[in-house]
Amino acid sequence: MKSKSTISKKLQIFLIFTLLSISMSFAQTFPPANTSCTSKDLEVVAANFSGGDLCNSCTTATSISRSLILSVNNSTGSVRTSFAFWGYLEIYSGTTGLLISSTVRTGCGGPVLPGIVTSLNFGNVTYNCGDIVKITNLFEAWSTSNNNETCPLDPNNISPKCGKLPSITVNGGVNGEFALISSLCSSATGAIDLAPSGGTAPYTYLWIASAGGVIPTGQSTNQDLTGLVPGTYSVRITDAFGCIANKSRTITATTPPVATFTTISNITAACGAPSTSTLSYTNNASGSCLISGSATSTLSTQTPAGSCGGTITESWTYTDAYGRTITQSRTISVNPAALPTMTALANTTVDCGSMPASSTIPFTNGLSGGCLINGTSNPSTFTTTPSACGGTVTETWTATDSCGRTLVPVLRIITVSAAALPTMSAPANTTVACGGLPAASTIAFSNGLPGGCLISGTSNPSTLSPTPGACGGTVTETWTGMDSCGRALAPVARTITVSPTALPTMTAPANITVTCGGLPAESTLPFTNGLSSGCLVSGTSNSSTFTTTTAGNCNGKVTQTWTATDICGRTLSTVSRVITIDDTSAPTFAALPTSSTVSYSTTPSFQQAVATDTCSSVTLTFNDVATPTNCNGSYSITRTWTAKDVCNNTSIASQTINVSAAVFAANNDSGSSVNGFIGGTSFINVLLNDTLDGNPITASQVTTTFVSSTNAGVTLSGNNVVVAPGTPTGNYTLTYRICGVSATCSCATGIVTVPVTATLIDAVNDTAAPINGYVGGTAFTNVLSNDTLNGSPVIPSQVNTTFVSSTNAGITLSGTNVLVAAGTPAGSYTLIYQICEVL
Repeated sequence: MKSKSTISKKLQIFLIFTLLSISMSFAQTFPPANTSCTSKDLEVVAANFSGGDLCNSCTTATSISRSLILSVNNSTGSVRTSFAFWGYLEIYSGTTGLLISSTVRTGCGGPVLPGIVTSLNFGNVTYNCGDIVKITNLFEAWSTSNNNETCPLDPNNISPKCGKLPSITVNGGVNGEFALISSLCSSATGAIDLAPSGGTAPYTYLWIASAGGVIPTGQSTNQDLTGLVPGTYSVRITDAFGCIANKSRTITATTPPVATFTTISNITAACGAPSTSTLSYTNNASGSCLISGSATSTLSTQTPAGSCGGTITESWTYTDAYGRTITQSRTISVNPAALPTMTALANTTVDCGSMPASSTIPFTNGLSGGCLINGTSNPSTFTTTPSACGGTVTETWTATDSCGRTLVPVLRIITVSAAALPTMSAPANTTVACGGLPAASTIAFSNGLPGGCLISGTSNPSTLSPTPGACGGTVTETWTGMDSCGRALAPVARTITVSPTALPTMTAPANITVTCGGLPAESTLPFTNGLSSGCLVSGTSNSSTFTTTTAGNCNGKVTQTWTATDICGRTLSTVSRVITIDDTSAPTFAALPTSSTVSYSTTPSFQQAVATDTCSSVTLTFNDVATPTNCNGSYSITRTWTAKDVCNNTSIASQTINVSAAVFAANNDSGSSVNGFIGGTSFINVLLNDTLDGNPITASQVTTTFVSSTNAGVTLSGNNVVVAPGTPTGNYTLTYRICGVSATCSCATGIVTVPVTATLIDAVNDTAAPINGYVGGTAFTNVLSNDTLNGSPVIPSQVNTTFVSSTNAGITLSGTNVLVAAGTPAGSYTLIYQICEVL
């Protein structure tokens, strides 16, 4: 039994259809493809089939004819007399989901009322129950608001009153579209993507499986299914009004690709070497679709058989689980057995004419069984026999094996010795004078053998090397020769000794006398042996050297000596002369600085004097004399230097330095800020603006020993003035001194006027301050808790604990607290303490 809600819905649908405007359908030409549609006035918002019950129920796969109703929304405030559409009516099978037909569908009707959705009937559509019907490439057009155009509309004149929709599904009752993913090789990888259509959302689903299908746990009421194995899957789709559609789809399994063997090439193998092997195969799939492995080959019989080689076919076969067989094969070319080898006889050397007879040698490939090949070579052959000069002969062996192959020839070298090498004899050694070398000559040679082995002749002209100069030496005279076989004979030689020429001589100048510093420069002398031509030896001596031979009494003697070595490396006889020296010259000073002036704070620094003497060493001494200039502390100091040589020749030079007194400027410091007062005591920085030689005065320059004042009780302490307690308000003149750094220090005096104010501290009654603690009846109270200094709270670092007094004995100042002795009677006590700003 249907619910009241369902009956009410049917009534509403009935009323809507009874209110439909009269419409008409007709064939129309499609608008041009480039039609410009910019208006958004009208739009198809729904498509339905009418003519059935509420659910448009029917028997699956039976042919039915229903009216096509398009719902058009007019978003303007004006009536549109005509609405037209163009498109393709596409029908998809409700069983397979495949496209059955696609036909042109057009229509035109009206009017379309403003501000609401108007449903227009565009004629019947025939399709099978359960099919999916869509209108694709939908082109919409409508009349303007003021000319009451009627159907049909001109498709060439509709811009911009038109619009486009890619697709709209016609609601013909509850239905669904399916997208299927096959199972990969029967694994749980299939899927169904269900898109419900028609009816009224929301929808519910109930899935069942058959023909091997399995509904995964928890998915029986899902819209979509995943993880499916092959089988049939049926779903009941129920919409919001209880309308039902039953659909089925089959998930099929994909078949894995056929595997293939790895590509393999033909090979060549040695005799007896072929053997079976494995070859891998795969279909390059993954997961359950993967087929892979390897197969062992089989070998055919070698054709032809024997040690001379042939061919073998190597084959692999594999049949998969689906009965599909794959094969692979290759040809193995079997080479003949290894080529036999021969070993030649060892090289040998024979005398001229003693060649050995021709011979044979064995050959073998060293294998066994059917691969053995052996035999004997052809008789050896020889190259041309050499002449009496000897040479080499090649003995060669060749052979052919049982397979008709030519073996690698082998050979040996037979060296035929030439006749013995001839010899020569050189003349005896000799000695000659410079320039007396003999002329080149020849000598005879022979090997002393008879017959065809005799080799004789004459040497080349002799050579002499090296050619000696005037220094003499030895010369080697050498004879060389070449026999008729082109062989170089062993050279022979003799030694010729050439005597050197006579030793050169030189003559020294006469003795002289010079003043100190007048020694002549170093010089050289010529030397020669007086001979001519190649025996002449001449040159120049080394630079002369000077040696003191006699010293004392400020004069002495110097010996000037010349030495030489000739080009032959021989040392000539030394020659010399005596030079007498007389010293009368005093030492000479380098220039000293002119007079200079330095500040009182600078220690005078003299330059070290430098004096030199051309004849002897110099002794330097100095004497300082200081002379005061006036009473302000300035003075001068002169340092006099004396230079004396060993002959008491003396020179004097001096340097003067003036030392100025300090220039002190005592500026008016009376305006300096008063740092604080307690009980009439003030601390004032009186050096605030003072200078010494134009520079600010620092505390380290203050000498506190010299202090005076026009008021008693005022003393200088560091760079502050401490005014005694109780000093009345007024101006006070303080006199202090500052000294610079000087051995004869004279001090400058500064005057400053200091205003003293009685009290700047606000000492608040602190008797009510909190007591921090008691020990044995002793209380510690912070007496500074309410005090101020120049209007600001006093801080502990400003307390000067060295100046303390009290009207009550036994009370002392300790840090920032007052220590009250045990047993002190109750009452009020007046404390006088001092506070100093920390500079």
